Amino acid sequence: MTVEQMTARINELYHKSQAEGLSEAEKEEQSRLRQAYVANVRANLRGQLNQISIVEKDGSITNLGDKESKDSVRIRSLKRRDALTKQDRTRYSQEIVQQVITLSCYQEADILLAYASYRSEVETYGLIRQALSDNKLVFVPRVEGQDMEFYQIQDLSCLHDGYRGIPEPAPDSSYPDCLVQNRLTSSDSILHVLLCMPGAAFDKARHRIGYGGGFYDRYLEKTEIYQNQGQVHLTTAALAYSCQIWDQIPWESHDVIPDIVMTEKGGI
Repeated sequence: MTVEQMTARINELYHKSQAEGLSEAEKEEQSRLRQAYVANVRANLRGQLNQISIVEKDGSITNLGDKESKDSVRIRSLKRRDALTKQDRTRYSQEIVQQVITLSCYQEADILLAYASYRSEVETYGLIRQALSDNKLVFVPRVEGQDMEFYQIQDLSCLHDGYRGIPEPAPDSSYPDCLVQNRLTSSDSILHVLLCMPGAAFDKARHRIGYGGGFYDRYLEKTEIYQNQGQVHLTTAALAYSCQIWDQIPWESHDVIPDIVMTEKGGI
């Protein structure tokens, strides 16, 4: 049935319902046609949006069809995460950290790059303390304009409220301004690095939707230089609660795909 035929039949059933009423079979047909019509309109709108792209401030290109879908998934996924009780988040975070430290990529890592958890994110302070106790070099990101850089910390007291209130390293006279890049370029041997990142939503193919800033996409694009030169063996692990895992989410070719997505129920 074409859209025109569908529309004509919907109108016909509507007028009949007003004049004499519909049989049960006609009511079912009316409901089915309306659902099909709405689905068709949505598909056409999605197709139109998919043909429109905009250039973002950072120069990246965003497809409006994907953007709307990504935003919708991001919002719903963060609502799921925020709905967890503080007790559940603490318990799940501890389980996630325990699983991470048993991974060979953690045990072999010389350097841990870890976000400082904020609000309802998987808590990372236990992981940072463990890594420091294991004599690993720990670096935490700080946002600088449109990018972020990882700075070494000696303990959690090095963190202060930064970008949007997120805890970040704040260099001062007692804390050396130590960029991880300086450590990577000065090493004579291959360094094993584990980077732990947050995110809003993930799927079973490890696709990731972040918070919309693109910080990790841009940062990992820069680190490809060190990997290609053989200076670094990098493993990326996203930390998330199982409620943030979807069967499938929209993604683009430039999006980060972590090597591992670790939840309280295990790794993907």
